[in-house]
Amino acid sequence: MKKNLLTLSLIASVFTYAQDTYIGSNAVVKVQPNTLFYNGGNVTLSPASNEVVKNEGNILVKGDFKNNSSNTTKGKEFINVWTNPNSYGQLIIADTKTSTGLVALERSLPNVTSIDEYIIALPFTGKAEDVYKTLTNLNLSNNIVNPTFSGWCAENSACPDRYTQSLMVWDNSETEYDNVKRDSEISPIKRYLLNSRSGSDFRNVVNTIKTNLPQTATQKLSFSGVPSNEDISIELYSGLKGNSQAYENETFSQWKNRINNHLETYDSYLSNQQNSMDNSRSFGKNIHRLANPFTSNLDLSDISRTNSWIYFSDVSTNTPTAVYDNLIRFRIFKLANDFSITWNSNNGNTSTSTNTTSFSAYLNSNTAGTYFWTGSAEALLIKPYETFFIDYYAVNRSENGGTRTIKADVTLGDKQKTFIKEYAGATSTNEVPGTYSRNNNVQALLNDEDLKARGLVTDFDFTQLELYLSENSSIKGNAAYLLNANFMTTGNETATKLADNNIFFYEETENGEVILDAETISNSFNSEDYIGKPIRLGFKNLNIGSEYQLNVNLYEYSILNKVQNLNLGRYYLLDKLNNTVKEVDALTQINFTADDNINNRFEFYWNESPRTLSTNDLSKSATYIYKNNSNQLIRFEDNNTTAKVEIFDVTGRLINVKNNVNTNIDHKLNLSNVPNIYVVVITYENGKVVTKKTINK
Repeated sequence: MKKNLLTLSLIASVFTYAQDTYIGSNAVVKVQPNTLFYNGGNVTLSPASNEVVKNEGNILVKGDFKNNSSNTTKGKEFINVWTNPNSYGQLIIADTKTSTGLVALERSLPNVTSIDEYIIALPFTGKAEDVYKTLTNLNLSNNIVNPTFSGWCAENSACPDRYTQSLMVWDNSETEYDNVKRDSEISPIKRYLLNSRSGSDFRNVVNTIKTNLPQTATQKLSFSGVPSNEDISIELYSGLKGNSQAYENETFSQWKNRINNHLETYDSYLSNQQNSMDNSRSFGKNIHRLANPFTSNLDLSDISRTNSWIYFSDVSTNTPTAVYDNLIRFRIFKLANDFSITWNSNNGNTSTSTNTTSFSAYLNSNTAGTYFWTGSAEALLIKPYETFFIDYYAVNRSENGGTRTIKADVTLGDKQKTFIKEYAGATSTNEVPGTYSRNNNVQALLNDEDLKARGLVTDFDFTQLELYLSENSSIKGNAAYLLNANFMTTGNETATKLADNNIFFYEETENGEVILDAETISNSFNSEDYIGKPIRLGFKNLNIGSEYQLNVNLYEYSILNKVQNLNLGRYYLLDKLNNTVKEVDALTQINFTADDNINNRFEFYWNESPRTLSTNDLSKSATYIYKNNSNQLIRFEDNNTTAKVEIFDVTGRLINVKNNVNTNIDHKLNLSNVPNIYVVVITYENGKVVTKKTINK
């Protein structure tokens, strides 16, 4: 059955068709934000010169998608509308179906005045020149914007006109950006660079759009093409020119001046702030740059055995858990378009933003072999036009054929497509795929077994402090993280590792000594052992005399569960210059002026103010378990005199119980006949219950 939908406006609802849908030239379909238009059959658009489908919400097509439009109309018949970073239209087409219809995809207008290349994903099929020449603003008449594509340099070859070409694309196996010829097929999973140098066609087009847009219009542009919808697989190899592994043992300083296929040195385009990574043997070689290949959001959170989007060929079991435990540590690093953060502060809300904000999510493992994500959940949700890279920052050579370089297989398809725009989420329905389709209730979140399987929620006492640096309301670099749990190892970075970021943490030893030549932006320590000892904050590339700001987010049990105050412990921040200590919460905001001694000014402390390192002076504002020699003890909160202490195994079996425990002194746990992982439940006399999951070690 075919349906001619004359006018359809959907508001905050789900509209479903099981049959084929035909949209005629006189019909207008407008899908409002927060609306799902679900079609179980084929969708066909008739030719038209005006808008037929204006999608500000979500359209899911389970059948074939086609129309008879052409590039001359630049996809105006079907528009995925961009309104702001959190309001944009998305289209999902099932990966086994045929997609031949033209779709225009909008996004914000970039600021091209200060950049030479603009990073972008191109989620279309077809020739590079055809896609590029659809560049326009759909509110302007077509005769105003007529882009001209330049592309005649061959791939992997030196070309004197290389930097006058319109497009370049990242080649993971060659560790370089390649030329893109006009007749090259777009590869939607690859990261592209648009030439935005002064005098370039792209910069001229952007400036033309900005000049001719009405002052009240939203600043945006669009490309159009046949949307990529099929599963896309790619083999990723690390190495230098010609996929050579000959230099895999060399540090960055030893190979950075070698010449690539385009007669460029590698250090001319691989970021290395102030030579901070010169001693690294992995920097630059093991970074696989990729892109969101679809016209919907891409969810990278699920790397479970059955659903993982990434595998590693050098592991015989070919499962991500085996890969992680024995072989590789990696992070997902995303460049987010037009992302802003509103901070809580004692002076009211303040906003920090940038055109290309960077976010990272790190894969970690506990002693039981369970993996979980730390860092930013935002890094795992890749929006249309956004790109990301996989950084294998630690490799077990003995389990990887004796080499530090990586071979990875990546497949992106329906399992990773999702409409949900932010991890606040919504109630899950059968029609909406993806991790971020979930209920807002925090307790439901923490009990969600699916999110636990994906590593987004933990079953153990995990806390995370996320720290941002900003200048003039603009984020500087990536966030830095402090992580703790009772199975984590203090001073994990014993070898030299230098962080390539504006803000970082110095590593530490178990005794509380700062390791000045070991830096990280993701510092983990043991929550039981490393109490009241310093974790020093460091900075790079600050301007002496300039004003900067630090802001904090706090999480526990999950990188989705942001809290105002931690329930599992406390952080304190020491400012040595002003000789002040403050307890950290979500309102914490530090304003400072950079000077020559800035890297010796700030230190964080866990569960004890830095007035003393004695365990007798531990803060009593929270209940926690700590280790003293071979014993594990409970430090109770104030405001109670007695408590009941129960110990359970992970199945819920009661192992022992102690009533009327005096809370004025620390209580030593009796761990005889207690399994490796156990749960302690403390019930105070006032009825408050605190549960701690820990390890008998």
